[in-house]
Amino acid sequence: MAKITAFFFVVLLVMGAFLPGCSKDTVMDLYGQAVSLAGNVGLSSSLSLQGERTFGGDKYTGTYTAQYEDFTGRECPFGGTMLEHRAQEHVEVTIAIDGEGSAKLIWMCGADSPVTIADGPGEVTETAYLAPGSNYFNLELDHFTGSVELTIK
Repeated sequence: MAKITAFFFVVLLVMGAFLPGCSKDTVMDLYGQAVSLAGNVGLSSSLSLQGERTFGGDKYTGTYTAQYEDFTGRECPFGGTMLEHRAQEHVEVTIAIDGEGSAKLIWMCGADSPVTIADGPGEVTETAYLAPGSNYFNLELDHFTGSVELTIK
């Protein structure tokens, strides 16, 4: 975390040096965009995912479907980082888990404690209010064989 903070501090210094005629709002907008881009680092790459992901209008929304065979690991199909909370920013999360072994959907929400949205077989729909900072939706699987269908809109 310290490395990320240092990186963004350097980015701000560079922006301040090269953009002296820009307003504070412009610099903060650029900084927010840099934070958002850096937030993509927490997402699993499409190549490393076991299933198929289709993004919606942003990296927080879309669909993910996967078939697993005795899979143990963590995948992060959706999420990101935002500098400020946008009014009424929420997503509807629907997940259907069918199979054997352990399968959970964990929402890592800003500085708050992680929230378990689903734990085991069945279908769950929940509204998640995105907090400022990082918001990631992680699938945590342990010797799981079966299917997962995740939709976030």
